[in-house]
Amino acid sequence: MSKTPRRRSVRPSPAMQGRVAAMVEMLERVGTVERILETPPEAPGIALERVRVKTLDREGKAYRRIVREYNRIRPEFLAALAKNPTTRALALLSVGKEGVEMMERGQVPKRKWGEAVDRDGVLRDRTTLFQVRAILPRSVRRVAAALEKPADRWNCHHVVQKSALPLDGGNPNDPSNLVVISTFTSGNNRENAHHFLHAAILHPQLHLPPGSVTDAYIPRPLFPFYPPTRKAFASVEEVRQELKRLDPKAELPPSWQRRLVAFSRAAGKLPYEVPEECRSAVRTYQNIYYQPENRRPEQEQRARTEAAAEGAVLARWFLPAGARVEGKALPFDHAPRFRLPILPARGNVLGKPGSTPASTGRSYQNPDGRSLQR
Repeated sequence: MSKTPRRRSVRPSPAMQGRVAAMVEMLERVGTVERILETPPEAPGIALERVRVKTLDREGKAYRRIVREYNRIRPEFLAALAKNPTTRALALLSVGKEGVEMMERGQVPKRKWGEAVDRDGVLRDRTTLFQVRAILPRSVRRVAAALEKPADRWNCHHVVQKSALPLDGGNPNDPSNLVVISTFTSGNNRENAHHFLHAAILHPQLHLPPGSVTDAYIPRPLFPFYPPTRKAFASVEEVRQELKRLDPKAELPPSWQRRLVAFSRAAGKLPYEVPEECRSAVRTYQNIYYQPENRRPEQEQRARTEAAAEGAVLARWFLPAGARVEGKALPFDHAPRFRLPILPARGNVLGKPGSTPASTGRSYQNPDGRSLQR
């Protein structure tokens, strides 16, 4: 039986390469070292951006047009990330050499670190895992293999999601609105940052009737890949050594090296894990798409409402006063348990290179001293 032909590399157009370069410049303006250090360990490297949006009908023409365009440009976008020197170096540190090769072919990376989550929930090297399984009874090995069946992938995440159209006229599929993010469902969604952002922050704000206009606080990763590294870096020299090991020819500007060190400090522990108390809401959100019965419109709407209600509790932990959760504004004296820095007005975030972003409010320790179990 012949093997499936290997997909050829995609050549990104000069226009797409220019848009990726503009995205890097935008992230350099807003993703300062100081701002990254303000972020809490529960959501390191994540800032909030206030955007006025109009919710779309998922069965309507506008939404379907956005989805069609996204499916068309995604391979070129991924290839452009693999071609740009800065994003290529960042990709090596986040998705690895195999992931970069997949991006060159226009594919989202799979999990290729030579590691796997064992049956006891421990992340182990695949070689060690194979040796352990080799001495187990065949029936036990089949059970273990079944647990690994769901593929852990990265995905292109829309910062402002596809079903919410920014009223400033921005293109939802522009690289400035895209980030390659981990969607790792194995191990009880421990590293599923993608669905965490949807379940805990986006969905509770944007579960509204089609045509609704609202000011939403959108979580924006301050890196083109999130999380940008699974390995903690204590110094820029450690970043350089790791990058040299992966590809001696790769170069990463010193400013991005400092950002990776800042992310490591903000996270406290790597690889980043979704807070344990948030994983139930993530599973409830996933049920919208994963439960077969929710394919019926009325049942899907019920599942979306349930996910918004459960996620609303978490949204109040992260969102500032005035944010609208389930259609209601948080009171003026509301104080989030985990404060995320708030970016300047969207026009400044996506503005011309060289513009200076406004400062954000200073971060603070949780008044009750509590921290989520990780």
